Amino acid sequence: MKTALTIGFFDGVHLGHRVILEKLRTYPHATILTFSNHPRSILNPPAPELLLPFEEKITLLQQYADNVIALPFTLEYAKTPFDELLAQYDLSHIILGSGSAFGKNREGNEANVRAFAAKKEIHVEYIPKLYIDGKPVSSSRIRTAIADGNLNLANQLLGKI
Repeated sequence: MKTALTIGFFDGVHLGHRVILEKLRTYPHATILTFSNHPRSILNPPAPELLLPFEEKITLLQQYADNVIALPFTLEYAKTPFDELLAQYDLSHIILGSGSAFGKNREGNEANVRAFAAKKEIHVEYIPKLYIDGKPVSSSRIRTAIADGNLNLANQLLGKI
């Protein structure tokens, strides 16, 4: 069964993530591949403080997909080439955020993913970053807002107001 896939940690499932997820769920058999631990916990510790508990993140992600796959992010996983990761799925679509990269040495960048997809006749979409007040919505921006005591901004970026 052909699958539309997105990949990411999706910490906070913030408004920027939701643009990607809304697009994903327009396709049949939408699948989200995420991780039970932050990739930085393995690649560049320490990992940042999480914006949501794992269970809450999964509950939110399930609203956008037919299937949510949550894997532990391990050193072995980080060493897997991006094309091997993608080849594990029978893909119809790959939906990713602009600037995203994954797989061994982050070689799953836009140029390489598009080349892989072209050979396999997979439709690829990169969703532009969402900007609010002239700055991109990101988990790190939300963490900074919380650290600065700007809970209104954090809640706005999380889509909670």
